[in-house]
Amino acid sequence: MKYLFTLVLIMLFILPSSAQVHRVGGGLSFSSGVDFNGGETGNPGFMAKGWIGLDRRGALHVVPSLTFFNRYKLETGYFVLTNYMLHGDLDAQYAVFHEGTVKIIVIAGGNFTYFISDFEPIIVTGKETLSDAQDFGFGGNLGAGLELRMAPRWDFIVSGKYLFSNFQQFIISVQGVYYFKRRRRGIR
Repeated sequence: MKYLFTLVLIMLFILPSSAQVHRVGGGLSFSSGVDFNGGETGNPGFMAKGWIGLDRRGALHVVPSLTFFNRYKLETGYFVLTNYMLHGDLDAQYAVFHEGTVKIIVIAGGNFTYFISDFEPIIVTGKETLSDAQDFGFGGNLGAGLELRMAPRWDFIVSGKYLFSNFQQFIISVQGVYYFKRRRRGIR
């Protein structure tokens, strides 16, 4: 986790001085799931994002995000298994088409996935094959999305992306986005 924060800080320091977070968003993510430690991962995920503009048109952005997925809980008469999944993304986002209030975006970047699995035996038999576990993985992602302008300071985004890593999965996200200041000229 400390490597992810270090990478984000380095990226923020090397950006041009005119680059700044001009909008933030939050919403839900739905993952195809990963099998981990005898269980799956939960849905939905709760996401927070920020957009850092890199050009005057407002077409190219660096987008760091953090998603915490709901727990997956498996209860049997012998044990309780609880799995958690956390995603950190650092993506580049580019608007390939813009007409009126609709934009089509493409997404590419890096991903950090962290898993925590908590195993609690109810009846100890001495033959348990599961135990507490933690794992993480780095990877890349590719995707596309649709940005819809809803109000002068609000957007709605629907996107999908595929993660290429040890824990491959497809993620669909739905977000509301708030602009701190007025929109850039290329987005009006």
